[in-house]
Amino acid sequence: MGTKAIKLYFRGIVLLVTIGCLILSILITRAGITSPQDKLWLQYASTLSHLLIIFNIGLIFYWVFHKKIWALIPLLAIIINYQQLTSVVGIRFNEKATNSESSFTVCSFNVNYFNHNKAIRAPEIAALIKNNSVEILALQEFNAISYYNLNELIGEFDFMDYRAVYGKEKGSIGMAIFSQYPIINSSKIKFNNSSNGFMWADLLIDGDTVRVINTHLQTTGFYSSYNKGVKYIYRKAGENFILRAAQAKTVRSFIDSTPYPIIVCGDFNDTPYGYVYNTIRGKDLQDSFLEKGVGLGGTYRRTLNLLRIDLILVSNHFKVKSHKVTSPKLSDHKPIFSELEYQN
Repeated sequence: MGTKAIKLYFRGIVLLVTIGCLILSILITRAGITSPQDKLWLQYASTLSHLLIIFNIGLIFYWVFHKKIWALIPLLAIIINYQQLTSVVGIRFNEKATNSESSFTVCSFNVNYFNHNKAIRAPEIAALIKNNSVEILALQEFNAISYYNLNELIGEFDFMDYRAVYGKEKGSIGMAIFSQYPIINSSKIKFNNSSNGFMWADLLIDGDTVRVINTHLQTTGFYSSYNKGVKYIYRKAGENFILRAAQAKTVRSFIDSTPYPIIVCGDFNDTPYGYVYNTIRGKDLQDSFLEKGVGLGGTYRRTLNLLRIDLILVSNHFKVKSHKVTSPKLSDHKPIFSELEYQN
């Protein structure tokens, strides 16, 4: 086989890969409306959609370099997956922040048990929250550790006037909501067959009741089982996709039964273009990142800023004025902050 024939053969293979990527890009758009119980593989594929976009960009350069019209195929694939791209990359131009007396800052943060990299993180996390003038704080993995009991952890946040803390339940991952607004009621709901759950607190803001829901859905299980082999990881991830879907329905049912303005915070352990996200967000909640996020919005450190699994969603009673992700190395997650204006 001559050199020319080898080049043609190789380009034929690349063309088949290009077409395959287009087909996969089209199929991934169905992940958000397809239950994992029906097509589990779609959820696996959607998790890798950003890598697929990057690969399609590479294919564009390849075909442009060779001056072939086939570059339009990966370009079309990227256009089809534009929602996956904008779900983690925010682009804003010349937006000016405006001050308002009725605005406040919300923060959601998975604190990794205040023990990230085996260091005492509670004082640093508390200082971060205080320095950002947070009025409503939702924390996940709020549990006592060997050198900090629960009361000591709560004491680190004594600059917040009100609190609802659930960190003592056996077999349950702790959660907390701290607030500068009065908390008039709260509770926690543990998911079936899981140590995860969600809590809620009713806050009194400008004379109205606002419900804050703090969620912590089932982990992917990847990093806790990566040394157990590919088959185990695949099976465990699949089980957790299905668990999260059921948990998302539980949270959504609770949202639907809530008569108050809503703020949903938390660690979804799932991407903002999958079934879990679409189920919880529904058609009536705003995603603060999609409204005001700038740059890469990834919140999980181990994925090169490509996975945004920590979210703040709000009902239309609020105007999203800003969204930011900071990068202090205090947890395996990044804290997210959103300034909201209550429009009562």
